[in-house]
Amino acid sequence: MTGQAHSNGVEATVHPGGILSRLSLTESALRRPDLAELILRVVDQATAEANRRIQHLLNDVDPALLNLSSPKTAEDTTPDTWRIQ
Repeated sequence: MTGQAHSNGVEATVHPGGILSRLSLTESALRRPDLAELILRVVDQATAEANRRIQHLLNDVDPALLNLSSPKTAEDTTPDTWRIQ
């Protein structure tokens, strides 16, 4: 079960909980000055879709029990070790 989103040459496929499965970038997307923000926005959208799909499938199961609560942003799922210190 995944969610997908795309915008301006960026396409993301994400599993529930925000686990990135696939990221595609076009050549024109690579030249965008806001590429990082665009990637995060597309991943956020795909994550929200994946979480909605699994929550619909599981119906009455509390998503928090499965650790499927939607992060506020994709950046919230980024490990501290990946961040610029």
